[in-house]
Amino acid sequence: MLRKILTAIFLTSAVQLTGGSVQAQQAVSLATEPELLHHSLKVILDPLKQQISVQDTISLPQSMQGTVLTFALNSNLTITDNSGNLQALPANAASNSSSNSPSNSPASAQGINGLAAASSSYTLTLPRRNPAQLQLSYNGMVYDNAQQSSPEYAQSFSETSGIISEQGVYLHKGSAWIADFGSDLLSFDLEVEFAETAGSWIAVSQGDRAANNSWRSDQPMEEVYLIAAAFTEYSQQAEDVEVLAYLRQADSSLAAKYMDATARYLALYEPLLGEYPYSKFALVENFWETGYGMPSFTLLGEQVIRFPFILESSYPHELLHNWWGNGVYPDYASGNWSEGLTAYLADHLFQEMEGAGPAYRKEMLARYKNYVAEGTDFPLLEFTARNSAASQAVGYGKTLMLWHMLRGQLGDDLFLEGLRTFYQDYKFQRASFTDIARHFSNLSGIDLSLFFTQWVDRTGAPELSVSVEEANGNRARIMFAQIQSGDPYRLKVPIALYYAGSDVAEIFDIDLTQKLEGVMADDYEHLQAILVDPYFDVFRTLDREETPPTIGELFGASQITFVLPQTDRQYWVQMAESFAQGVDAQIVFADEIEILPEDRSVWILGRDNPFAATVFASAEVYAVSSTEAAVTVDGSELAFEDRSSVIVARHPANPELAVAWIHIDKMVAMPGMIEKLPHYGKYSYLSFVGDEPTNDVKGVWSSPESPLQWIKPETTASINFSLLPAVEPLAVLPAKYMPEQLLRHVSQLSSARLQGRGLGSAGLNEAALYIADQFAAAGLQTLGGTFMQQWTQMLPGRGATEMANVVGMIAGSNRELSAKPLVIAAHFDHLGIDAETGQHFPGADDNGAGISVLIEVASKLSRGFTPQRPILFVAFTGEESGLLGSQYFVNNPPGGFQTKDFLAMINLDSVGRLEGRSLQIFATDSAYEWPFMAQGIGFTLGIDSTFPATTIASSDHVSFLNAGVPAIHLFSGVHADYHQISDTPDKLDLRGLSDIALWLEEAVVYLADLSTPLRSNLAGAQVPVQSAIGEREASLGTVPDFAYVGEGVRISGVSPGSAADEAGLQAGDVLLSYDQQALKDLQTYSNLLRQSAPGDKIRLQVQRAQQRLSVEAVLKAR
Repeated sequence: MLRKILTAIFLTSAVQLTGGSVQAQQAVSLATEPELLHHSLKVILDPLKQQISVQDTISLPQSMQGTVLTFALNSNLTITDNSGNLQALPANAASNSSSNSPSNSPASAQGINGLAAASSSYTLTLPRRNPAQLQLSYNGMVYDNAQQSSPEYAQSFSETSGIISEQGVYLHKGSAWIADFGSDLLSFDLEVEFAETAGSWIAVSQGDRAANNSWRSDQPMEEVYLIAAAFTEYSQQAEDVEVLAYLRQADSSLAAKYMDATARYLALYEPLLGEYPYSKFALVENFWETGYGMPSFTLLGEQVIRFPFILESSYPHELLHNWWGNGVYPDYASGNWSEGLTAYLADHLFQEMEGAGPAYRKEMLARYKNYVAEGTDFPLLEFTARNSAASQAVGYGKTLMLWHMLRGQLGDDLFLEGLRTFYQDYKFQRASFTDIARHFSNLSGIDLSLFFTQWVDRTGAPELSVSVEEANGNRARIMFAQIQSGDPYRLKVPIALYYAGSDVAEIFDIDLTQKLEGVMADDYEHLQAILVDPYFDVFRTLDREETPPTIGELFGASQITFVLPQTDRQYWVQMAESFAQGVDAQIVFADEIEILPEDRSVWILGRDNPFAATVFASAEVYAVSSTEAAVTVDGSELAFEDRSSVIVARHPANPELAVAWIHIDKMVAMPGMIEKLPHYGKYSYLSFVGDEPTNDVKGVWSSPESPLQWIKPETTASINFSLLPAVEPLAVLPAKYMPEQLLRHVSQLSSARLQGRGLGSAGLNEAALYIADQFAAAGLQTLGGTFMQQWTQMLPGRGATEMANVVGMIAGSNRELSAKPLVIAAHFDHLGIDAETGQHFPGADDNGAGISVLIEVASKLSRGFTPQRPILFVAFTGEESGLLGSQYFVNNPPGGFQTKDFLAMINLDSVGRLEGRSLQIFATDSAYEWPFMAQGIGFTLGIDSTFPATTIASSDHVSFLNAGVPAIHLFSGVHADYHQISDTPDKLDLRGLSDIALWLEEAVVYLADLSTPLRSNLAGAQVPVQSAIGEREASLGTVPDFAYVGEGVRISGVSPGSAADEAGLQAGDVLLSYDQQALKDLQTYSNLLRQSAPGDKIRLQVQRAQQRLSVEAVLKAR
């Protein structure tokens, strides 16, 4: 979106900003790659006994050779052998013993995730004969049960310093399971064996797979992880990256979802940022709830990975950490910038792609407002890791906004170029905010030192206000004030100007540098309103009027009061004490106080609490009301019975504070509410149903008028402040069905080598073998031991012709439906070689595109879906010669199936040229359910569809219709390249093809799980099918409009140089008769063309707008 600039007209109270610790400098060469300490680890694990045995051969860099080495090791591990002179140090002696002491390491002692185990320190003197290498052998027990370490309401998972148990193994830097010499970065190789009691276990670590249970990384790493359990391993390739899933319970469907998502996200991030830095990425299921991102894998809890929203929220975040945090390492001593950048390019980007970027940024600002108080704020240079709601609001939220504002300073293209080159320059090295400032300053030619200083070194945030007045010359004087204490910030602040008669606001960028300054805007007469920071692009302190009261506001309060009711006091005390941890809290009973505290936010607990009326009164502004039996919220009545509900409103005595009411009908739901409620901080109201409270109602009150809005006093028109120009996202998520993969199949099938896939050709046989190979690779089952359904057919003019359909199956799980399959099909034959030119007909759209969708949907469903009934995927031969393959299939169904038992058939024919049009679905009248299913899928996916009344009688679904099987034909639309040598892969709409594949997947999942037959509307009427020998040779060159309903045949276009083109026919013409024979429908028109020959002169009656014309045309060869 192009933004304009309004320049300042005057300044007051000039205050000069001075640079701090972040300074732009001349380009300096990056540090040379450091020498790495290398651990070669041979490990034996006995999970049943919680024991580990390690042999570590350590190769020392030159800088560490010839010195007395000091290292730390887990105190529970006993060193049994070493290659030097080892001495144990007293507990307090390590820090003064050597420059290579572990305490001098800039990395966190507890690692990136988890707590730190108690460790013992040692010195080791190596013999002179081998100063470059040492060996350590040690063993012992590591068992620290995972527990929640933070008193915060919602932000922390349970943590452990390390654990070896029957459930699994989790070791990291904080476990001190590897000798820590204080080196910042290291390399390693790891070979793991298991005791006989865990013989089937699998070990996972970062880096490259060397062999089974063996991993290595020659790239610098911050630490070495060791994860192990009785995993089931799943694997697939995404280009040159191995995508893995390690699940504790076998679940091919879940694994496929994550592996497919991984491939999709790699396709998003690699073009955006650069090549993925590892040879693998793995989802690893943990045995307690975690959400960790390690180099080349993520460790997620068993419940976490099954939450449906994780795939598009936490999962891409953890994958992206392999660029930021596990690819380029933060310099933690000067601030962890990677979490904010990762959140910006994952969590925020996914919201931005849905058009919700401003709402997401507003939520980040609201969290800062709600959770960060003066005593809990800190500069970004002090952020290392999240340990509270306040640290998350600063370290994630403020840093995220820093990156967003940097993007605003530079523009998208330069911002992305900067990220790519920053990643390239600093991969597997540490980088600081100073390095980032220098890098982007040098790239852009802009001194960004003050920009970074004010956001990295400084606590707090700017607060803005605006005023507007009329100035001379029909201009508006817009005054901005920075009302926070302290120096002004240098800001680029967008403003939206709403003018009468304009559909959308005009956006201007204002550069602010002073506490008070202003700009002039033109045309005050027609100016109706102004909105400052309309997209929430600036990190700032929100005014309370910009944010509705939310649950997070109470959880973020440093002082809170709980008012308890008379009944069920012991349960309400349990909730109050749980929510009161870590804050200044008062717990009082309603009968002990007369008014609510006015200096604190307040939780009012219980339906029978007399202060509940205070909340309802404050919430009346949001149309909340209550009766004896229910509360009405957002127009919905929520009964008290069997429900748990929460309402938040502004404190009646202090709008800076909040009051909230909680109702729980049955106390059995109390534990669930205590656990779940902190996770809903952004909502203003909630309701849950049942003893195991399940959320079914949630929402946020609309914000009242913002102080950053200005409406001209004399304006009577209603201002819609949401009428803003759309902002393009930083990137677009690749389609679920990768266009490149779909194109690969089409390119194979349409290549000259396959001779146009003509009937009886070697190229058609090669195409059949290619499809069979793809079915095998997809994991489809054969019928009768082969994918080929072969037969010999006598054809006039050809004699005995070898024919073959290609058939694969996904078996059903319901025995009662095992003989009642769903059929998904596409034909793979085409027209062969053009007799006049000798060129092959590529047939990319007809029907390489249909086969491509067939293969990819079969592959995805085979790996990730277990249907109730069987699904047959069929590639038909002989469609172009009269539906030969589908007719044979219907008359001779393979695998012991009976045609009468087929549930339904979906035919994919010419689906590659959607080009923004509606998907055409023919024959939806064959079953009652078809239109409703199609409309439902279209609504869910945003893919429009139409249901033409005419049936195309020349495609394979007709064979099924004539056999009494409900069938539909998916068709992307007509085009001038149909049955021409110009039907090539480069003309396909790959995004549209991907959408059709997604549509088909939804349809297959719905139909394959149906337990009852479709309600057929077929009454035995036959649709005529053209014979193989009746293949037409003459062409008029019209492109029919299949959606047309009416007298005659309407054409949507004509092929250049065709008979129709030379006769002067035009798009939109309706052909009424052909040589005096009325054209009742497309089938009549097609039959008449088949009866004609090239060179025939025909006369057409044509309706063009209000004119009726008589046109003569000379048919050409097809």
